[in-house]
Amino acid sequence: MNKMILAYNFSPERLAALKLLCMMLRVQLKPVERTQLLQPVGSLAGVPGVAPVQEEYTGAEATQELLLMCGFQRSDLDRLLAGIRKSKLQSVKLKAMLTPTNAQWNAIDLLKELEQEHEYMTGKNVQ
Repeated sequence: MNKMILAYNFSPERLAALKLLCMMLRVQLKPVERTQLLQPVGSLAGVPGVAPVQEEYTGAEATQELLLMCGFQRSDLDRLLAGIRKSKLQSVKLKAMLTPTNAQWNAIDLLKELEQEHEYMTGKNVQ
C-alpha cells in the first residue's frame, strides 16, 4: 500500500498546511468530506475487500480533526509527527494508523474510540 493520509474535519487553512507537509514528505493526502464519515476507512484508503456503503453522513457530531495514516512505517510516522510540530499545524490531537481491525470502521466509530483513548491517556476520564 502506498503511503496515504486520510484527513478528517480540517479547516481550509489547516488543510493547506497539511498539504504542504505531505508534499514535502512525499505522502498522498486525501481530504475526506463530511458526507463520507460513514464510509469504512479501509474503503477510502483503497484496501481490497473493504466495500463502500451507500449512506451519506448528515449529522453534526464528530467534528474533531483526525489523521489516519495508511501504509506508514515507524520512520514515516516519526517524520510526519516532527513535521507537524514544526509546521503551522503545531499539533493534531487525534491520530491513528490504519489496521486490519479498524479498516472496517467508519470515521464516527474511529473518532469515538480515539477520543476515549485520548481522555484515558490524559487522565480526563475521572469517574
